[in-house]
Amino acid sequence: MEEIYIKRNPPLNLQPEDEQVFKDSYECRYKMNPILHLENSFILQDTVFSPSHMSFYASHTHVNSLGFIPLGKRVAHCILKKWRKVPHGIWIKDEWSADYLHWMTDCLPRLWIGLNTGISDRVILNDSYRHLPYVSQSLEILKIRPTYYQSNENLYVEDLVLTPRTSPFPNFNVELTQLSREKLSCKQPKEAFRKVYLSTKYASRGKALNEVDVELLMRKQGFEIIYSEKLSLKEQIYLMSETKTLVSLHGTGLTNMLFLPETSQVVELRNQDSSNSLCYFNLANALGLDYYYTQNQGDAGNSDSEDLAVNLDTLSQVLHQLKD
Repeated sequence: MEEIYIKRNPPLNLQPEDEQVFKDSYECRYKMNPILHLENSFILQDTVFSPSHMSFYASHTHVNSLGFIPLGKRVAHCILKKWRKVPHGIWIKDEWSADYLHWMTDCLPRLWIGLNTGISDRVILNDSYRHLPYVSQSLEILKIRPTYYQSNENLYVEDLVLTPRTSPFPNFNVELTQLSREKLSCKQPKEAFRKVYLSTKYASRGKALNEVDVELLMRKQGFEIIYSEKLSLKEQIYLMSETKTLVSLHGTGLTNMLFLPETSQVVELRNQDSSNSLCYFNLANALGLDYYYTQNQGDAGNSDSEDLAVNLDTLSQVLHQLKD
């Protein structure tokens, strides 16, 4: 296994009372499983089985390991399904991969190491992924051809590249994350200049309870109010390529920092009661971006998806600390 070490910088506006929140993330060590090349393997639902090795590879296909009984149920469920033979493909997913953050920061890094083997240039995905816009649009931008399979079929793959997770969440493989930015970002001849607030107005959860007041403050500070769900992935990438300052609540929208220039800065509006939601702090560090934050009162305690009452005074203070 490859051992990886990560060292992170503290937030630029770190408050003494918040040191406990961030300090355990300043350093990280983890081991990455090896990439595997399997010949004549089976894809059964969401698992991979090698007849020649008589082995499943749950450590590569799942975040949470599968025991004997769950694997047995999958085999039983797949016995009567039809079979389809495919010559080659790359496995890059697990049970979290349909989420935008995990697709962009876990699946794509896995894709890079899979492509690097030279064995295949196609990814193998459940047909349900075809209907996720950010999946189909990102693969189109990258010119990667997917092989989709239906829920009523098993696959026999002659040459399968089985990639491991490149980092345990909420960590990110720095080299591969930066490679994702390089491959997806839209290079602009001019310096980034836009100040963008990604509004959560249309979110079902994880939104600002005082969104109207937040948007009013942001407009007064010269920020554009953007609703990212109304934009295609290509439009979001282009917008971020021109963005100098990105502000958003903790949530999916902050994944778009992946497309920011290296000189940009990020402000995360966090839940003050959540001590386990440092993924965007970690992502900003992996991308070499300046990271700021504010602490805000959530409506559901220690949760990453609750609505927040944004502290406008604190937000205003942080905005004045940002680089012009």
